[in-house]
Amino acid sequence: MKTRHFLVLFFVITLAVTCGNLLSNYITARFVVYGAQQADNAVAFERQKMTQQTQAGLEEISDAAKKQRARSKKAKILWRSCVDWTAMHQQKQTYTTEKESKKQCAIYHRYVDTGL
Repeated sequence: MKTRHFLVLFFVITLAVTCGNLLSNYITARFVVYGAQQADNAVAFERQKMTQQTQAGLEEISDAAKKQRARSKKAKILWRSCVDWTAMHQQKQTYTTEKESKKQCAIYHRYVDTGL
């Protein structure tokens, strides 16, 4: 009977140790996943912040280039053409003056926006 008692005790202890190890592994895995999620969130936040800063810098450069193109001699000529055709359309509203007015103003705005 003592052998049987020791055998049951052995299996109970083995089962308890195994359950403890599995529980410890589960807790450790959950802790590692939590840490990885926190690191991923931090990296995503930094990436978003850097993207916004880069975007702001690019917009600033783009705005400066637009202002520089708008002050150029070519832009002034294109703007004058736009103004002249718009004034002509206001004086004499025909299909041609409306079409050319829109066309010349679109050319000016495209040049200022893209440089083309």
